Parts: sequence; structure tokens; C-alpha cells
Amino acid sequence: MGSDRSERLRAGWVSAAAGSAILASKLVAWLLTGSSAVFADAMESVVNVVAAGLLLMSLYVAARPADDDHPYGHGKVEYFSAGIEGTLIAVAAILIAVEATRALIQGSVPRQLDLGLGLLVVASVANGALGAYLVRVGRRTHSVALVADGRHVLTDVWTSAGVIVGIGVVWATGLHVLDPIVALGVAVHVLREGFKLAREATHGLMDAADEDLLDTLTGTLEAEWRPEWVDAHGLRAWRAGADVHADFHLVVPRYFDAERLHHIHDEVEEVIAEHVRGGDVVIHFDPCRPHHCKGCAQGDCPVRKDPFEGRPPFDRLRATRDDGAAGV
Repeated sequence: MGSDRSERLRAGWVSAAAGSAILASKLVAWLLTGSSAVFADAMESVVNVVAAGLLLMSLYVAARPADDDHPYGHGKVEYFSAGIEGTLIAVAAILIAVEATRALIQGSVPRQLDLGLGLLVVASVANGALGAYLVRVGRRTHSVALVADGRHVLTDVWTSAGVIVGIGVVWATGLHVLDPIVALGVAVHVLREGFKLAREATHGLMDAADEDLLDTLTGTLEAEWRPEWVDAHGLRAWRAGADVHADFHLVVPRYFDAERLHHIHDEVEEVIAEHVRGGDVVIHFDPCRPHHCKGCAQGDCPVRKDPFEGRPPFDRLRATRDDGAAGV
């Protein structure tokens, strides 16, 4: 876990340093060309640099251990970072649209497009490598903020590709009016990406159900199912940045003592440890009832009322049913 946090922080510093260098090259390209489309590309890189600073802050805060004031840790700060990044992207889209509209109304004649194109191509290649690196590290270390930042950087690559094509057409045809039109297209694209980031951050802050995570947990439990695990229900799992928390009700033979229950809790934690990293696993033990007998494979049971007929598969639908349906 400590190595994951170190890797996340290292990636955050790489994002800030590389983003600043890429922004500088795009600003030079804009000053050389005076192009609205290049200005649009540079504005998105401004957001990248600001977002990289927010990313670093959130990674340092998220790395703090749980304390009395934050018993579940500080991981959710990553969602704030992603949400602010989405908002900043939307602001950049507005600035791009304003500049493009001004250029359409007043007219503009981009210059030195060959040199500007060369700088944009170099910046785009560097951005692509940075974005892929951030997403890879974010997924490996389960960092929402790193993945969000990497996806934003990769979005910037596609934006730059569109700008490069548009500027290339302007350079080849001399149709200068295409320059602000390309910038307006960039603004729409950037605004859509900002909305997606903000929506995903909101889902994280609101503890929205993570269906992929639930499927992973139920599939792992099903593959490692033990006879003394009579049934389970009420499974909930949520992410707090890189940390994952889970809790559910596990039905066990009602004659088990506390020591046996403690052993089962450790056993379940070990089974799903790979998928619940840095978080907590809370198991609520429920005593079995006569209606469980037909689906219970526990041998030598002194309280069995009916013979074992077969256990139903443990999938997400069964795992997440509420307590009222526990007897199903």
C-alpha cells in the first residue's frame, strides 16, 4: 500500500512538470500564429496545469491515514479534485468559445502556421505519452484522480489532433474563417468532457453503486464459497478514492461461537483482500433459520430440519437483496 501511494505521488509530480512544459510550447505556438484554434488548445492545457496542482494536493491529502475526524480515511478528496477539474474544463470551453466568436466577427489572419503546427505536433505526442502513463498508474494504484487527470490529458490529445488538422487545412487552402470554426468545435468537445468528469465525481461523492465492483466481489466470493457460509445478502461496496469499503450480512450456522465467527470474518477478508484495498470489510453475522436448510451444505449439523438440496448461485442480484428478502 505504501508503494502505491509513493507511485501515485510520483505520477502527480510528473503530471505537473510535463503539463507545464507542454503548456509553454502551446503558448509559444499561439503567440507565433495568432490562431484562435491554437488558443483553444492552449487554454485546455492551462486547465491541465491547474488540474495537476489540484491532483497533487488531493493525492497528498488522500495519502493521510484515517483519524478520529475521518475514520474512513481521506480518499474522497480525489473526487473533489476530479469535480473541480471538470468545472475548470467547462470554464476553458467558455473562454475558447468567446475568443472564437470574436475572431469570427472581427476576422483574423493566422501567421507562421508551419512553425505553429510543428510545435503542436511535438506537444501532442508528449501529451499522449503523459496521459497514457497517468491512466496506467491510476488504474494500477486505484486512484480516481489520476485516472481522471490522465483521461483529461488524452482528451487534450484528441483536441490537439483536431486543431492540427484544422490548421493544416487553413494553411493549405488559405480559408482563414475555418480557424475560429475549428476553435468552436474544440469548445463543444471540451465542454462535453468537462461535464462527464463532473458527473463521475458527483457519483463518487454520493457513493453511487459501482456495479463492476459488486460483480467482482460476488464472483470472488462465489468462487471461494465455504459450506459454513450458508447465505449472504445486503452487500454494499463503495470507493473512497483509492480505498474500497464493503459490508454485507453473512448467514452462518446459529450454533457457531464467537471465536468461530471471528475466524470466518478473517477468512472472508482474505478472500476479497485483492479487491478491497486500504478500506474496511464489515460483516454482520446472521443466524441460520429452518428455511435455509435446503440450501445449506454444512455437514454434521445438529439443528438441520430439511436435507440439503442445492445452493443457489451467489450473484450480484442475490448478494445485494435487502434484509426483507433474506429468506428468498
